[in-house]
Amino acid sequence: MFLRSTKLALIAMRYFVEKYNDGINVTAPEISTVYNMNPRALMVALRRLTQVGILKSQVGGVHPGFRLSKDPKEISMYDIIMSLEGISAMNGCRNEVEGVHCQLDDCGKCRVYNVVNLSISNMYDQLKSLSLYDHCDVKSN
Repeated sequence: MFLRSTKLALIAMRYFVEKYNDGINVTAPEISTVYNMNPRALMVALRRLTQVGILKSQVGGVHPGFRLSKDPKEISMYDIIMSLEGISAMNGCRNEVEGVHCQLDDCGKCRVYNVVNLSISNMYDQLKSLSLYDHCDVKSN
């Protein structure tokens, strides 16, 4: 359902939370070594999270790398996923698949359409209530 880079970022968030109170930058290769992932694939997500302000980045210097821009208790899983994926919704068969002919005049009458969008909406609600701190279950201050 999610892009590979989003999945890698969600895994990497645990490391960012663990290192948050240390106040140090971490690098994609460092995270990749810990979780056995491709650093190039992870960098796609880290750059995007920096662009939207979830991560801070330092290029060059003594300690280059990334760190969370604010307390992990203030960043929701929804924030991460929306930053990387954007809003997801099923827009009706005619809009999803070019040239498809549907017998319904109104997508709101389609049971599949309604179930999919309700499921997505419920997932977003749950993600909004789950902070990075909760997700990572790290014991920090």
